[in-house]
Amino acid sequence: MKLQTDAIQVAQRTAHLLRAGQKTIRRGSPGGSISEPAWFKVVAANPPTQNLQQKLRNLDVFQSSPKSPPVGEKKRSTGLYVTRYKQKFSTRAQHMYRIRDVKYFEDKIRNAFYEQHPWELARPKVVIENDGNDAAKFDWSTISQENKRLDGESVVQRTLFLLKSAEFKGNESWTDAYDQARLEFYRLRMREEAELEVAAEEATMFGSVFGPSYLEHGINAEQKVIDEWIVQATEATKAKKAQLSGPVSFENDNEPEAPVAN
Repeated sequence: MKLQTDAIQVAQRTAHLLRAGQKTIRRGSPGGSISEPAWFKVVAANPPTQNLQQKLRNLDVFQSSPKSPPVGEKKRSTGLYVTRYKQKFSTRAQHMYRIRDVKYFEDKIRNAFYEQHPWELARPKVVIENDGNDAAKFDWSTISQENKRLDGESVVQRTLFLLKSAEFKGNESWTDAYDQARLEFYRLRMREEAELEVAAEEATMFGSVFGPSYLEHGINAEQKVIDEWIVQATEATKAKKAQLSGPVSFENDNEPEAPVAN
């Protein structure tokens, strides 16, 4: 199927078709009329302000990979010779309008952190902002922020800040800055946990009684449902066994018992 690239001119093409149809009717059988579509006057009075049609990609970018070895050389990883360039993008017509993947550098740091610290994803996070511009109020010269809880995003933004500093600006790898931000994250997290433990011990010393935590409350609620399910499953199993064993036991009442081997 041919790709349609003139959908933006639908009103203009409809006007040409209407004029051509009226001329044909006048020449043939007089008295006929062609009714225009209901949307024609609205679209003609309010034309689109911009061209919304999709544009063809520049496929020259996807023909070869700049990092791949030239044709005829051997790859060090596999030991095989390169005979052709591998296309990064399909040049078929159905793939020409595919949206390109949007990739950011901080995604690499974010993936590395949460892969090494999967339990950080279980911590609650606040995603609501006051004015939509809270990120501009943070000063990442330090990883500790007054209006933001310590999490993996703090490590990511701190790493990006360190990469722009004079200490890590000449480094080709971002791992050194990431290790520095992670070290600061560990120190601050250990200090927060120590403060919580000290506060809990002081409160207990003065007579405070703490109820179950959110985790314990969830475990108790889950155990309650499991206990109810065990009771229902036991009763259903007994009823099923009684239903299956009733006729069999009645038929086998007159059968002699099997001898017991000595």
